Order: sequence, then C-alpha cells, then structure tokens
Amino acid sequence: MQVAALSMAGINLESIDRYRADLSNLLKSCGADLVVLPAYSALVLGLGSGAFMPGPDMAGTLYMFSAANEDWNNLFFELHGDLAGKHKIFLAAGTTVEKEAGCFYHSAYCFNPAGELCCRQRQTHLTRVERELDFSRGEELHIFKLQGPKSDGLEAGLVVGNDVRHPEVSRIFALRGADLLLHSGALAAGFNCWTQAAGMWAQVQQNQFWAVEAQLSGNIAGTLFGAASAVIGPCEITPGQSGYLASGYPLSPVVTAALNEKDRQSIIKDYPLLQMLNRQAYNDLLAF
Repeated sequence: MQVAALSMAGINLESIDRYRADLSNLLKSCGADLVVLPAYSALVLGLGSGAFMPGPDMAGTLYMFSAANEDWNNLFFELHGDLAGKHKIFLAAGTTVEKEAGCFYHSAYCFNPAGELCCRQRQTHLTRVERELDFSRGEELHIFKLQGPKSDGLEAGLVVGNDVRHPEVSRIFALRGADLLLHSGALAAGFNCWTQAAGMWAQVQQNQFWAVEAQLSGNIAGTLFGAASAVIGPCEITPGQSGYLASGYPLSPVVTAALNEKDRQSIIKDYPLLQMLNRQAYNDLLAF
C-alpha cells in the first residue's frame, strides 16, 4: 500500500479553485492509495483564500475561526470528499474546529475512495491555547477499516494534533487492533527534531504499527510551523533500522512510501510486544 504525507508547502491557497487544482495535481503525481494532510488545514486554507482574517496571534485567530466557520467546514468537507472520490484514495483531510451542542472540538476527518466520510476523530488532549479558548475534549477513539484492493484490510485510526504527545492514545489504538495511525500535526518551526521523535516515532516503536505523519508547513498569524512529515515503521523493517520508511524537510510538499504488511506481521510474530503487557491495566479504558 502506497501512502503519502503532505505539508501543504507549495500549494496555492489564494482561492479554492487554485487549491483544488494544486492539491489534485499533487495527489495524482504521488500515486498514493492513502494521503494525510496536516493539522489546521481548514484554517490555513480559510486564511489564504481570504474567507477568514487572522487575529492578533495564533490564539486569537483560532478563536475567530472557531466562532464562525460552520459553512466553511461544510465547503471544506465537500471539497476533500470530492477529491478523495476523484482520485479513488483514502484522504485524511487534516483538521478543523467544529461546534456541537455549544462545545468546540479540534477534529480530524477522513474520506474513503468513494468520497464518503469514513472517520471523524476529536482531539482528546488539549493544548494550553485550546484550554484557554475553552475547547472541549473528545472522549472516544475510533478505528476504521481501509477497504480496498491495495489496503490489506488494515485497521486505521486518526491522531489529532496534540494527542501525539500522549502515549496512552497510541497504546489504546494499538490494543484495539490499529495497524496504521494517521497523524495530522503542526509543530512550531525551529529545532524540533528530537521533540518530534518523542511523539509518533516513539509510539510506533512501542506499539509496532505503521504511521503516516503529516506536519504543517506554514504561517498562522506570525506563528511559523515547520516540522518534517514522515512515514514511520518499526525499526527492524526500515532502512538502517532508523524507524523511517521516508522522511522529508519542513518545506517538502510530500513524503511517500510503500507499506509492506507482511514485514510488519513477521516482526509482531517474532516479538509480540502487546502480548507482554498487563492488559488488565487498560480495562477501564477499553472495556475488555
């Protein structure tokens, strides 16, 4: 199965039509069966196209976006559902802020090759900024099956933004049977290679799943984002035992790699990490 992580670098955000054309060309050229966009994708497109104006800082911008974006979210979902159907791919469309019953959530969405919504995941652990904005936490972690001739029937989950910093999220996904996690992230630009590795890279090694990590490359109200997107696997089955099937740079528009599920299953058979855990410790969370 061919997978790809996009940073949104090099994509023209000045209008919906230009964004659609650039993203469509990138999806076609990368040849992936599954593609992941970074966190804040709906916000970045809204700012670039002039649908929203930036606030004085990142927190102010996020507040203004969350307060008046229901129609924008509908347009964003329709656009990415259409692109998923057009290219016959699974498309994790990054994240947006959604409102329900008076509560605001940082949420990720994935569309299947028919262009239909196949998973919505709300972030379960808030950042300081999100807490100050009185966002609400998601309370469930969802698994969905990748149905298709090249997907090997893998079970997948979405990791939203800051959730990658909390290892219990990935462990719960793993214990529920996830083979692949799709992370939409946004890390501040700068020397962040080690702090990034402490997130999804570490979770992959501890749980033996695959991960596609899309990191935002962009500027939101003066806050620069620029970590490296990557495709991650267990060290034993990656080049140089690095844990990376592919890794880019902050300005790399796309990172691609092929997942060999037979290799991963052989690692799990030889060294079944999850069978060595005290599963009783997770009873309250997993209802075993």
